[in-house]
Amino acid sequence: MIWFIIFIAVSLGLSTALMIRQQKNAREIGIFVTIVLIGFAEWLSIFLERKFNLNDWITAFFEWTGL
Repeated sequence: MIWFIIFIAVSLGLSTALMIRQQKNAREIGIFVTIVLIGFAEWLSIFLERKFNLNDWITAFFEWTGL
C-alpha cells in the first residue's frame, strides 16, 4: 500500500507541475487535484474496508465549483 501512496503522490506532483508549466487556468488545476484526491480517498476506503458515500463528496464539489 505504501507504493500506491507514493505513486499517487509522485503522479499528482508531476501532473500539477506540468499543468503549471503549460500555464493552465488555476480553476482547472484545482478541479484536477480535487478529482484525483477524491479518487485517492475512494481507493483508501477500499483498502481500509471503510466505505464512504462518494456521491455526496462529488455533489458537494460540483456545487462548490459551480459546475
